[in-house]
Parts: sequence; structure tokens; C-alpha cells
Amino acid sequence: MQHASWIVTAAFLPLGALGGCSESTAPTQGQTPGPVTVAVAYCNGSQPDWVAFQDGDGAWTRATPAMMGDTISFQYVFHANRGGIATETRDGGGLTNLLVLFGAPAEIPTAGNTKALFCGTAASKALLGTVAGLDTNEAAVISAHVARATARPDNTFALQALGSGPHDLIAARHTRTGGLTAVTRIILRRDVDLPDSATVPLLDFGSPEALTPVTATVTVNGIGPEGATSVVRVLTKTSEVLLSLPPNASLDVARPYAALPLAQLRGDDVQEVLASAVNGSASRSTAFYFRSAADRIIALPAALVRPTIDTVVSAPVLRLRARFVAQADFDRAASIRYQQGTTTIVGVSMTAAYAALLTNGYELVVPDLSGAAGFDPAWALHAGSQVICIAGRVGGTLGLGANAIPGDGSIRRDAFDTDTIPGP
Repeated sequence: MQHASWIVTAAFLPLGALGGCSESTAPTQGQTPGPVTVAVAYCNGSQPDWVAFQDGDGAWTRATPAMMGDTISFQYVFHANRGGIATETRDGGGLTNLLVLFGAPAEIPTAGNTKALFCGTAASKALLGTVAGLDTNEAAVISAHVARATARPDNTFALQALGSGPHDLIAARHTRTGGLTAVTRIILRRDVDLPDSATVPLLDFGSPEALTPVTATVTVNGIGPEGATSVVRVLTKTSEVLLSLPPNASLDVARPYAALPLAQLRGDDVQEVLASAVNGSASRSTAFYFRSAADRIIALPAALVRPTIDTVVSAPVLRLRARFVAQADFDRAASIRYQQGTTTIVGVSMTAAYAALLTNGYELVVPDLSGAAGFDPAWALHAGSQVICIAGRVGGTLGLGANAIPGDGSIRRDAFDTDTIPGP
């Protein structure tokens, strides 16, 4: 299962019976002291095709885009202390994504995405190259932007689907000794901006350019019988890459890891150690962000408690409700995404601030958007077809949304679980 795109490949277990129920309970608190103008911004070219806002329990109102600098922005004035944004985006294959976020007015902009990594960087080119300084028990992984390639047996590589513009390139040498693999040398080249199909100058792990990584130990608590994996990533303004190769799941609590030396980082760079556990259709993970490698202790979160799901209405479109119980590890947000076939995704997310205003807490209802100008019922779920459900929870200190900027010591906890509803 790939959570980032919500493509489901895991096995599913039943969520339980569905039945008609009433709408979500009204909030217990009133209005904000005054109006709040909110702007939700996107990279130019990746903005949604349709956007609507809701102020408190008011009607959903369509918003039109406006150009603001290099981004596309949708603005709305909130008067209540909570609100919502609904967006619809279509891909080239006909898949529609109807996504709804409920939050405090200040949280609504987290639905946007102006991350420099993705703005103006269409996957348009490939870079070719050769590595040197490898022994028979060693391999090289070359990464830039969000692309990654492994050197072939003849020590050549092709880094495909790179975005335009400059990117930080990282090549890591992985040495296998006694059944264990470790990063032993790193080459870091900043702001590489070569034309499509150009050849990168030789990456030689035996040269002075190659760095010796800093090593430390991460202790991962909360590992279950399924074991856990742990990897290290490097996040820069132009690239987010895996420094270590994804290992097999292990029951080991103490794990060595390698990272870039602090002296090699720029001011906005950060590194991440990510521990993950997968148990059937469920996964849980903890990410710890750091600047300087050191011995650390992190804990995997509890498994997600599956929400109960029922039907609000089944016609003219299918609207479902998911109720989540409180879980201490997930103090930021809850989400549910439904997929029917290869044509329709409908998702609802709710922040902790919004849930705190509801009598029943995290009660995520697919809203009635039919009154908003331009809404197309074809984007919605419809009764009679199987629905795949992916429930998610988020906790920790890292902010929400694609634009969240991790700092030294930030923590993010995630959990997901997948199910199917047979033809509600």
C-alpha cells in the first residue's frame, strides 16, 4: 500500500455493518471575535480544479483562484471558529480526488502545497553517470530530487524522472559485511543542474570528495512481533532522498544508523530517522528529525483503532461517516479515504482543534456539497459498489500538511489501516 497516493494493495478485513444514522453533532462553542481571511496556496499548475469553503455549519461556497506571485491562491473569510475546505483534482487517467479538510481557520491553509521541492519541477529529465571506488561487496545508490537509482554491475547509472532546476545529489556507498549492510562513504554535490541526458562527472568513493558518515544508535521502543524497519533520509530544499537502503523488518531494539556530518548541512537541511512496522493491512511509524547524529530513543505509536463506519445517506450519492476513538499517540488529526474502483477517491480529514469543538470528537462525515456551484456528483461515492477504506491518524510535534517544515527534534507519528466495505 502506498499511502502517499492512496493506492491500495494490502489485504482487507471487514469494518462491520453499515446503516443509516443521523448527521454529526453540532459544535459546543460559538463564534470567533471577528472575521479571519485565509488563503490556501498551491504551486502554479498543480492547483485543484474545484475548491469550496464552509464557515462553521454554513453553506459550502465555491472559490475562484487568483494568481499571487508564483502560486495560485484561493481566499475565504471565516467568521466561525472552525471551517472546511473541499478540493477536487483529476489526474490524466480519469481518477478524481475529492478531499475535505475540517479545521480551525488558521489550519485550513495546510490543505495547500507550495513546497519548493515540487513547484515548477516537472519530471522532465534524466542524468547519466558512472561510479568508482566500489569493492565486490559494495553497491552505490544515487539520489536527487525524489529520484533514486542503483549503479549497475558495470558501475553506470541512470537517474530518471528528475524535475527541472538544480537539485542536491547524494551518492551513498553501501558495504555488506557479515550479513549486515552499512553506509560507509557519501558523496554530496549541491545544486546540480545539468540538461536532460547529460553525464554527471565521475562519482568516485575513493576520492577526497567522498565523506565518512557519522554513525550513532537509535533505540526503537514499541516493536511488536512483526518487527520494524528503520531508514535515514536527508531533506534539503531541492531533494528528499533515502540515505540508507530499506532493510528487512527486525526485532532488534538498538539499531546503528549513518548520517551526514553536521558541517555538511545547510541552514535549512534536516535529517530523519524513520522507524516503521507493518502488520497485515495496518502500519505505524515514527519519524524523528535531527541536524546532528547522536544516540537517540524513539517509540513506535500504538496501532490505529479502526473507526466505525456507517451510512449517512445512500442517494443520490453515498455519504459515509467514520467515528474515531481518542488515542493519545495521535494528537494532531484523523483522516479517512474511500476509493471506488479506479475512478473515484473521496477523503475527509479533521484536525484535533476542530474535533475538540464537537460533542462526539473525531466524527468525520462526507459533507453534502451539492449546493456549491460547479460540484459534480460524479466526483462522489455511489451505493452498490465496493468501497476501499484507508483510515489514518497523525500525532507529534511536526505541523500538518505538505508545507510543514521539520526542525531539529521534530517528531511525527502516523498510523494507517485498510479495509473494504462490500457494496454499501
